[in-house]
Amino acid sequence: MPSSRDTCYACDEPATTKEHAPPKGFFPPGKRQGLITVPSCSIHNCDNAPDVEYVRNAVVCHAGLNETGELLIDTAKRSFDHSPALFSRTFQSFVVRSAGEQVATYKADLNRVRAMMTAVAQALHYRDQRQKWSRWQVFVPTFRSEWSINQASDGWDGFRGLLNRIPYVDRDTAELEVFRYGSYALDWGWVYRLMFYGGFVVSAWMLREDTEDPYDTAIEARRTEPGPNQ
Repeated sequence: MPSSRDTCYACDEPATTKEHAPPKGFFPPGKRQGLITVPSCSIHNCDNAPDVEYVRNAVVCHAGLNETGELLIDTAKRSFDHSPALFSRTFQSFVVRSAGEQVATYKADLNRVRAMMTAVAQALHYRDQRQKWSRWQVFVPTFRSEWSINQASDGWDGFRGLLNRIPYVDRDTAELEVFRYGSYALDWGWVYRLMFYGGFVVSAWMLREDTEDPYDTAIEARRTEPGPNQ
């Protein structure tokens, strides 16, 4: 248990438990040694949050993962069997498209993905820098937009390339087949690159308290543009 002097990684409340970063549910049995933990209050402990199960299932159902990620597909299937409502919410937009070849797609709930990945970035930053920071932006380069089904690019390839050129410094993690990450300090704050199961990448960066994020501006502009079928 955390020391009584500890406070939560995300707020100033007393720490009554420990938060795993990433949550323990991302690690299959037998690969849970030496996991990263930080002191946490009960509110900011995500181990039992519904978002964790949803996001883990969305990640392991993605193509291009290593064998460890594929092992968790059975775990995802069991969670869907246990909760048909979760299956319905996850795949309610599932559709098979023909764009040169048949491709099955569904829309991920980005709000849930960002909420959980923000908590992971907060925890890792506290672990490495002992700094609490509440404002983060999350971008998932692995996800493609609906536009990319009908076009060669979804418009974010340049941004993905920019994030890839950052010289991240690898940080210590125990189960590299499940999770690894790197970080780098820029003039305006820290940026993190998280990789799950050797193929699912998430980028997270700090936002200054007094500035807007250009990524949010670009997202809002994209929402107002006509889609491919409009």
